[in-house]
Amino acid sequence: MQFIMKIFGWPLGFVMLGCYLITGNNYALAITLFTLITKLALLPLSVKQQKEQAKMAIFQPKLKRIQEKYGNNKERYNEEIQKLYTEEGYNPMSGCLPSLIQFPILFGVIDVVYKPIYHIFRVSNAVIDEMIEVASAAGHAFEAHSYYNQIKLLNIIQEETALFADFDQEVITKIAEFDMTLFGLDLGVVPKFALTYEGAFNWYLLIPILCGIFQLGMTFYMQKSNPQQQSGGAMNIMLYTMPLMSVYIGFIVPAAAGFYWTLSAVAQFIQSVAFNIFLNPKKLAEQAEAEAEAAKEAKRQKRVEAREKLKELQRERNAKYAQNDDPSQKEINKRKLAEARKRAAEKYGDSYEEVTDEDLK
Repeated sequence: MQFIMKIFGWPLGFVMLGCYLITGNNYALAITLFTLITKLALLPLSVKQQKEQAKMAIFQPKLKRIQEKYGNNKERYNEEIQKLYTEEGYNPMSGCLPSLIQFPILFGVIDVVYKPIYHIFRVSNAVIDEMIEVASAAGHAFEAHSYYNQIKLLNIIQEETALFADFDQEVITKIAEFDMTLFGLDLGVVPKFALTYEGAFNWYLLIPILCGIFQLGMTFYMQKSNPQQQSGGAMNIMLYTMPLMSVYIGFIVPAAAGFYWTLSAVAQFIQSVAFNIFLNPKKLAEQAEAEAEAAKEAKRQKRVEAREKLKELQRERNAKYAQNDDPSQKEINKRKLAEARKRAAEKYGDSYEEVTDEDLK
């Protein structure tokens, strides 16, 4: 898991840093801007996903016919399904791609959230380890290879800045002034499933719960606006799994990552509404069906033209043979006679004479 987080966290860390600087060092706004940027980057894939889902509406009757005809023969059924997908140029898994890409991005965001000193302030891991050693010497405990070490170190620097007098004070000052709060909530805290937190109502509960609610609302909306999607197989499973996954993720990562995931769910819901207006599945399905019929007609026309061309070539060749008294057979006889003369010349030591048209008369 750490390896995956590092791979995606490294490039996304630069994006988050850019967002942090653009928003005037406002961490919550930086996450909001980051969410918008990632959604815009994935927009082309999301448009493709919408179109692929519309194509599925065309496939349903064809898939049903194949099921009725070959349902009892699993091997033949799979062959016919694959043949249909190949002929129509359809990939049933392509509609899941944007949803699957969300997870690597989330892993990268989690890495950025867990390592603010590295990603936001660009402090090397070696220097961070030295800072941890200083804090440990002062009595603070750190767990080996813990995700939470940098957030804990950040809090220590903010509370006991004097401990780090031997380090770059410009960087230490920036870290000390770093604000991870949103409406009074520390986004570095991992939400707990409890009604109270530090003697007050646990407002952190809202982040994973709201994320799950928005994901579930988006699922219901997509199903209602696109009934054909109910038979979407893997895509359908993905839609209903995401709300549960969102709640679970919200309770195991810092609130900042859950905040991003919630914003992403809200943005996805808004995008779904916009797509239903401007890329209506029914209209897309009608367009895709018209394009498919046009493609079939073009192929049929090409086959007709190819057959006509072949017939024309055959007529020209027959006419040529008729005029030349079947030169092909004449050439065959000529070669046979030439081979016979060569064998006779080799056998008896005579000179070889070329075959002429006169010899064939």
